[in-house]
Amino acid sequence: MESCINTIVDRINDLDKEVSKVNSYQIKLNDLKQKNYELSEGTLRNDQWVRRSNIQIIGIPHKKSENLIQIIKSLASKSGYCLNPDTDIDFVTRVAIKNDSVENKPRPIILKIQVRYKKDDFLSSLRKIKNLKASDLGYAGVNTPIYANDHLSTYNKSLLNEARRRAKEKGFMYCWVRLFFVPIDI
Repeated sequence: MESCINTIVDRINDLDKEVSKVNSYQIKLNDLKQKNYELSEGTLRNDQWVRRSNIQIIGIPHKKSENLIQIIKSLASKSGYCLNPDTDIDFVTRVAIKNDSVENKPRPIILKIQVRYKKDDFLSSLRKIKNLKASDLGYAGVNTPIYANDHLSTYNKSLLNEARRRAKEKGFMYCWVRLFFVPIDI
């Protein structure tokens, strides 16, 4: 009988050790979850931070051997903004779109301005042009609207789209991005 009790006591001690290990692993797991969350949040912030001086221009048709700098100069001229491509522009490029089956949609143009406040000023001047169309920039017969926006990260784009969807459901009038926040107005 005593050996049976000793065996049970040994088993209980072994189980206590295992429970202690599980508790220790649970603490480590919670720490890792927190670190993973912090790293994910940091990555999301960094993804947007690297785009802080970028403008995304949508609606300009693609032409073979197009000169994107010239297109940007035309936009600056239309908006009345004084832009010096030699000193103000870091780069300008077209980006690939995920769904290449939508061939009738022109690929967006990404413009990176050297100085962020100049980017904000240029974007503001572009937004003041109402009903800007591709035909206004010399694309004869092409009446697609041209929009200029902050270049949002993939996460922030999906966040904005979800906010717009919900704002529409709730009857809000406006939903936009300002300094990478999504305010909503009634």
